[in-house]
Amino acid sequence: MKILLATDGDSLKSTIAKRFGEAPYYLIYDSETKKTEVRVNPGHDDNHSALIDLANEGVFHYIIGNTGPNAFDVLNNLGAKLYLARGLVAEQALNYFLNNEIEPLTKATLKRPIRE
Repeated sequence: MKILLATDGDSLKSTIAKRFGEAPYYLIYDSETKKTEVRVNPGHDDNHSALIDLANEGVFHYIIGNTGPNAFDVLNNLGAKLYLARGLVAEQALNYFLNNEIEPLTKATLKRPIRE
């Protein structure tokens, strides 16, 4: 299983970013290989094509700080789940996820996207 952590830094010692779409880094942890791939957030367009690309790569679990309705809806419609981990270090949030100690979000945490 591939798990994305939206972070402020490039390691599991980094804090989960306050906003998913504005996170400087996406860490993609593979639970089978126990390896973490570091990616720079490519930003987003109106179609959220980067999120669609991630889902096409098999990333269906997203540990985030907050999300707007557009990103939430795109990922939700693709069958992905988002998990709220405000203020946590990525490694701690990942452990909570792997131990089933955080629940998936049922709606966006922000009322509107940052850019309209």
